[in-house]
Amino acid sequence: MKTIKYENYKKPSDFMGFVEGENKIRIVSTGVIGFQHVMKTAKRFINLGICSEDENCENCRKGFEPKRIWKWMILDYADNRIKILDAGPMLGNQICEIASISGDPQEYDILVNRVGEKLKTEYTARKGESGEISEDIKKNLEFSKKRLTNKYLKGSK
Repeated sequence: MKTIKYENYKKPSDFMGFVEGENKIRIVSTGVIGFQHVMKTAKRFINLGICSEDENCENCRKGFEPKRIWKWMILDYADNRIKILDAGPMLGNQICEIASISGDPQEYDILVNRVGEKLKTEYTARKGESGEISEDIKKNLEFSKKRLTNKYLKGSK
């Protein structure tokens, strides 16, 4: 358990939520790419689940068009927690393009700049510093990855 710091409290989440401005992350897993069903509302997207990419997909039969998604487990340096990054094409492509030039993204930080709000949000990513993550983070890395996999990613293609 950790002491709650009220002066900069942020609702805890297992998913990465970028704040306005620059955010520093480190990818700590291999990435996956697939399709996810979402429903667009006036203010945001609602997750309807992963597409099975076959004729048995319930959401496809209901007419919900799947969107391409990229997923990684990342270290969020803002709170030193391992989280899941669900990225759309804007950010997913940028991370993959950086990796195609710079190599395995687990070897360096990625700086993500967020500008805008809700459906008008834009992301730009660039390569950050290379190097090892701290020993404290490494101690909990495998446990955190297993916990997130069991909780959110079991059964995903």
